[in-house]
Amino acid sequence: MFKRVLPVVAGAIMLSACSGGTPACSDSETVDLVLEISNDELVAQFGTEFASLIDMSLDAIRTQGHDEKLDTYQCAADLIMSGPGGESNVPVEYTVESTDDDDEFYVTVYGL
Repeated sequence: MFKRVLPVVAGAIMLSACSGGTPACSDSETVDLVLEISNDELVAQFGTEFASLIDMSLDAIRTQGHDEKLDTYQCAADLIMSGPGGESNVPVEYTVESTDDDDEFYVTVYGL
């Protein structure tokens, strides 16, 4: 249902890192940001009222790569969207990278 109407876009959000180092693909900080970016895109495409009807979660989170020197992660997951029209799984990919001073990290999501 949603897979057909959501265009391919990328979104990025920055968050302060609490423990130093880049959080991994399945860390709660990373998952929360992926879901926040996904929700923001849903709001932008369909409005707040529609987005409020949709519950989102990530499933089958996978680390596709980790550059230890740069401490960046390449990740993939299934974005599960549930609403009045049923449930839809959308494959997404995302990257997680720290800023140079390790105080913050960026999450960029592809495939929304």
